[in-house]
Amino acid sequence: MRFWFLISLVFFSCSNDPAIVKEFISFDDLPVEKMKDAEILHTEAGILKVKIIATTIERYQNKQPQLILSNGLKVIFYNDTVMKSVLEAEYAEINEQEKIMTASNNVILTSSNGKRLETEELIWDEKESKIYTNKKIVITTEKEMIEGEGFISNPDFTEYSISKVHGTFDFGTSTE
Repeated sequence: MRFWFLISLVFFSCSNDPAIVKEFISFDDLPVEKMKDAEILHTEAGILKVKIIATTIERYQNKQPQLILSNGLKVIFYNDTVMKSVLEAEYAEINEQEKIMTASNNVILTSSNGKRLETEELIWDEKESKIYTNKKIVITTEKEMIEGEGFISNPDFTEYSISKVHGTFDFGTSTE
């Protein structure tokens, strides 16, 4: 008798109601694409401007950010097909509507002439053609180390300004 009771309990307790399944699993939170070891090229008039290399890229359809890059990424900025700077980070989010990428976790921006910026967050605004942060930064060159809080630059990292500056500076003084 117990056997039939257990069988009937199992039989009547199982349900595959689609509405209940939809409540349990939200498909809106899942990416529509997931790529491993991917590369994105951005060109203007057939000229390479930016190359993004990422370990993992997830694309979402109806939410922002639309692209999430994780497990390490590299963004290479070009000017007339010549590499000008490289941005590296562990994680980034790209809002494709606003054309803004926010890179975070161990962010390093290196110029072609060896300048190196380190911070925890860096924002690239493609529309405004600038890179900036309000976080603490450290810039290291061959002769100096500059620290600050707040930074704005062109993507080439050739022209920049720093807020709340302190550090070791080389003013090029001579001892003649």
